[in-house]
Amino acid sequence: MVVDLVGPTAQAFRHIAATNPLRKLSEPDRKLLYSMLKVYAVVTTPDGKERSGDDPLERVAKLAREAAKFGAKLESEVFQGPYSDVILPFTSSFSDLPERLAEFSKLVGVMLDQFGKPGHKDGNLTKQLLILASEFVRLKTGQHYDEHLAELYQAISERPLTADLSGDAIRKKREYLKESYPVLFSQTLERARRAGESSAARESS
Repeated sequence: MVVDLVGPTAQAFRHIAATNPLRKLSEPDRKLLYSMLKVYAVVTTPDGKERSGDDPLERVAKLAREAAKFGAKLESEVFQGPYSDVILPFTSSFSDLPERLAEFSKLVGVMLDQFGKPGHKDGNLTKQLLILASEFVRLKTGQHYDEHLAELYQAISERPLTADLSGDAIRKKREYLKESYPVLFSQTLERARRAGESSAARESS
């Protein structure tokens, strides 16, 4: 299904001040920025907090931790247990399984730590959506214009601006992500760059 963004995008931009520099964005850039902020609005509560619910990344992180424990249990009870010699003909080809499970647990754990501490991964990914919009604006205009982005977000989400949704709040979220999770922030910059190239290609076509 193709979603028509022209109408909703135009309506949102009509509700921001005439002096808002985001009005100077091209039509493809406007639609892309609208999409970013609309998704952020959908996955957050009216006060800008991520919606509570099951976090798939936390489930994966938990499984990775359990994999290491299971590997250690296999080693002690299957490969080094009192009957290890008896079942050796059946287990010998799997002797490296505990070590591989430990390696899997370590590698996946390190990778997922880049998204946040336990209980914070989903929230950081939610913040990433807003920072993506902010960095996209910077690429297109030369500045973040966070206070003007907050105004546009208010028009899109139809929510009143609060301390958690102000321009200053966007800046703080960006600095937090940059300082605390540089890999995640770097990925955000790359996504913003690709989005900018995509909209530029649509504009020239």
